[in-house]
Amino acid sequence: MNRLLALVPALSLSALAATAMAQTPPAAPAPAKPVVKTSCSDYLALDETIKPKFVYFVVGHGKHGKKDAVFDEVAVEKIKPQLDEYCKVNLTKSAYDKVMASSMASEPHGLKAK
Repeated sequence: MNRLLALVPALSLSALAATAMAQTPPAAPAPAKPVVKTSCSDYLALDETIKPKFVYFVVGHGKHGKKDAVFDEVAVEKIKPQLDEYCKVNLTKSAYDKVMASSMASEPHGLKAK
């Protein structure tokens, strides 16, 4: 019985700490930013699984959502490493602009996005 009474204050502190932690509001997510305003530092902060999706989205965005725009996995795999290297040394530059320039340079001559 004495052991049980000795545990009561410790359990009370644990319960109090858990209650305090449960009442702490979670950190607010960063406000959404338009993709055209994504800087290189923003891009580098993305998870590695999201970066190819970013490149794919920007390339599609640059084609103005045309239905004939196709997913070019080779282009994404080519642009992503170039963008990674570029952004490492140009943190304040636009990642969006770099993808657009790279994707337009890789298109056949007569099919450039407007």
